Amino acid sequence: MEKMNAKEALNLLIKDVISDPSEVSLYENRWVRHCLYVGVAAGRIVRAINENSEHYAYFKDYIAEHGPLDEDYAIVSGYIHDIGRKISHPLHTTEGYKYLCDLGYMEEARSTLTHSFIDNDINNSADPVTGEDRYNFINNYLHSVELTPYDNIVQLCDLFCLETGFTTVERRLLDITKRKGIYENSLIHFNKTMELLSRFELDDDYLEMKADELGCSKDDLSFYSIFPEISKETLDKREEDREELLKFIRDNMPDTPQLLEKK
Repeated sequence: MEKMNAKEALNLLIKDVISDPSEVSLYENRWVRHCLYVGVAAGRIVRAINENSEHYAYFKDYIAEHGPLDEDYAIVSGYIHDIGRKISHPLHTTEGYKYLCDLGYMEEARSTLTHSFIDNDINNSADPVTGEDRYNFINNYLHSVELTPYDNIVQLCDLFCLETGFTTVERRLLDITKRKGIYENSLIHFNKTMELLSRFELDDDYLEMKADELGCSKDDLSFYSIFPEISKETLDKREEDREELLKFIRDNMPDTPQLLEKK
């Protein structure tokens, strides 16, 4: 079967969910809007990396070996990462994987599982995996695939795209933790997310050179400059949101943590 393209991914995302464009705005379809933003963000990040690949230390070697990143594939991965939510919100990762595999999209299906686990590690998630069989299935799958830039790109996009648009990682994580609650790996997940974000920053020496050349600050050329839709007010509150998030995690951390308790 040929690779899925972005148009096909979009059609599959809304199939049996949205029959009229006006339905995109419905509350129950907020997950669809989130997927659309993740797809757009993933494509935009790939363009930025390809344009300056030699100045992204984390991606440089991969691109030297494999060539430029595939923008369309990144968009596809973003669009369909939560497609399992049309079947089951709580089990969307595994249901999405089965759904796409049944259609013959074995490779594209990987983003349905990998998007929730930074670096394809089941310990690096925003909430624990429920069910022992499901835990084992996901964990075995994550160990069976080699991490790629596309995995990291969708993992990051999932962590700064709301159903209303782009925001900061800090604000998105604050939203997630307040909705889903805190579990024993929440602080680990936060720290890993911030480390993931740092991989998408241009090399510091190059940033300094470009900032001098353009007469601006390095902050003006940060990762978030790719997303001018994010308001200055939101960007200015990153530290405040970060402190609120960390306080929320610490104040609500389980007293007797047990690593990824299987329920």
